[in-house]
Amino acid sequence: MLKTLRMQKFRLIFPLKLHDNIVTRLHEAGVVQLKEISDPRVTKEITGQEIAEISALLSEFRGMGEFLKKPKDGPAVVKELPFGKNIKIARTALKKIEPKVKKLKEEKEELRQSRQKLLDQIETLKRFQEIKFPLEYLSTNEWVNVTVGCIGEDKTDELFSSAKEALGQKVFAVTIGTEKKRTIVLVCRTTDYQKLAAVLYRYEVEILDLPKAVGSPAAAIAGLKKKLLEIEKKQKILETKIEKLAKEKSLEVFQIAEILEIQKERLENTSLFGHTDATIIADGWIPEKKARYLEKVVYEETKGRQIFELQNPTKEEVESIPVELNNPKMVKDFEFVTGMYGLAKYDEIDPTPFLSFTFPLFFAIAIADVGYGLALGIFMASGVWLSKIFSKRLRRMMMVCAVFTVITGIFMGGFFGLGGGIWVNPVQRPIPLLKLVIFIGIIHLLVASGFAGAVKDIFRRDWKSLVFSRVPAVLIILGFSGLVFSIMGIGLYEFGINFEFPQLELFQVFNPMASAGIMITVLRALFYGGLVLGIVGTIVTAKDMKGRIGGPLNFVYSNVIGYIGDVSSYTRLMALAIAGSVISFSINLILGMLYSGIVPQEITLVSAIYVIPFLIVLAFAFLAAHSFNIFINSIGAFVHTMRLHFAEFFGKFYESGGEKFTTFKVKRRFTKVKEGD
Repeated sequence: MLKTLRMQKFRLIFPLKLHDNIVTRLHEAGVVQLKEISDPRVTKEITGQEIAEISALLSEFRGMGEFLKKPKDGPAVVKELPFGKNIKIARTALKKIEPKVKKLKEEKEELRQSRQKLLDQIETLKRFQEIKFPLEYLSTNEWVNVTVGCIGEDKTDELFSSAKEALGQKVFAVTIGTEKKRTIVLVCRTTDYQKLAAVLYRYEVEILDLPKAVGSPAAAIAGLKKKLLEIEKKQKILETKIEKLAKEKSLEVFQIAEILEIQKERLENTSLFGHTDATIIADGWIPEKKARYLEKVVYEETKGRQIFELQNPTKEEVESIPVELNNPKMVKDFEFVTGMYGLAKYDEIDPTPFLSFTFPLFFAIAIADVGYGLALGIFMASGVWLSKIFSKRLRRMMMVCAVFTVITGIFMGGFFGLGGGIWVNPVQRPIPLLKLVIFIGIIHLLVASGFAGAVKDIFRRDWKSLVFSRVPAVLIILGFSGLVFSIMGIGLYEFGINFEFPQLELFQVFNPMASAGIMITVLRALFYGGLVLGIVGTIVTAKDMKGRIGGPLNFVYSNVIGYIGDVSSYTRLMALAIAGSVISFSINLILGMLYSGIVPQEITLVSAIYVIPFLIVLAFAFLAAHSFNIFINSIGAFVHTMRLHFAEFFGKFYESGGEKFTTFKVKRRFTKVKEGD
């Protein structure tokens, strides 16, 4: 589970004449990732022309598919055919279907444009509804020019004055409407229009193109609406025709598009193969547990006429090995968070198993309310409509977080801010919670620097890192934490443990020469032993004098000062829990005061008239306020939990940067394979 899926490199050599059959079987099996042949002794097949040809056809069928929409029918059985035959079938279908689709498309677009034009004309005419005379009077002729336009109300008077001045008062101007953007009509002699045009340009007048209509604006609008109804009737008839064609041809279009997509993917991967006069050479990666299955598939297809070699990856190939995480279902959902940081490299540890427990735990502590946990869980499980917002994996992950929140809320929260937990109320007694999050932070860092880091070094057989980095980090964390707790005299009574660290002065605790009890002596030995081992390690592993001098200083700073900052960062969980509790308590307090101030102690028939509506409003306010608090708290808890893992946890052992294992696997939705004759 901590290791990524083990991969093997394979080489497959098979007869040239079996090329199509082998590619098809590999594609249908979906267990390999092909890689480009790098052997200079072999040639490669150039498939660019075929890919371009199939891409052009695929584009045509995708366009028809978007127009006809996806069919509701299930997949149809098809035969596996060679590339040439599939292209021929696609071209024949294109000649039959494309003209019908093109014609309907053109009709639909023509009707859409006509409808939009009528709507624009109606919208323009609405500006002139105050006019009672026929619109023909506003048309330009050889003697008189009529200009209709729009301009802001604040510029209207200034425009009219400038127009009259430019044309020597020989212009008629009027405004229509009362909106801030006024409609204006200016009438002048045709010979004077050039002077008027200059004024209109200066004031940035928006010229309106009046529709050619007969009668008053109201009559013209009525006529246009009739035409609009006629177009809408034609659109309904056209939609019926489209639905009929879709029922007849949609499945065929999507089937051919899917087949072309499959053929295109096969051609693209075929270009990775190496060719000789009589054979094909294919290289790739396969999960170790599926290697024998692949060998069996190839053997059956070639009837034993193949060479199949498997090799374990070398250390030099680690960076190029594709990665597939190997987690059970409950853990797999948390790969969503790991993926946001980056995929693990092949030779390092997968942090997802740790995340599957610590992520929901931290999230739950940050919210710590039974009611909020139940509400979040119900919301995430409430329906398919959430799939448009959250992925299925994220919803399942958040449901686990909701379960943890309910459990945590029982111990240290409440129910929608009502009451406290059976262990502690974080608002009234925050110190036990502060201790808890600090202890959790220490354990989290120990797992990261110690266990996870050590497992990673063992995977890589990096014994120097294990001895000089992991062991010192664990010793320092244990020793320094215990010494700091001794300065404060921290007890564990809140956790049901009858123990208290012996309290000493700061300098007495860290002075290795000062006398102290067995516990302090052991803690000092851990702390200073870790420092010495770590400093020696940086000197031994340094490559130059600069590293031998600066390395020890950097080690002390990062493992002492940095450790203090890392542990302090976990107190944000307590801050979030208290903030959420205070807000939920405040919501209940305000609504309770409203209830006490308005609802009488004894409800009569008269008071019930206003009490019942008030209680409904109050219940709605309760749900709305707490829903908002759940939303804000959930975002805060998610972000800060993610930050604790990315900054404090991952930084101690996780590198990421792996390349995802992408299988050469066929994707079918509208077709099922039937073996060819």
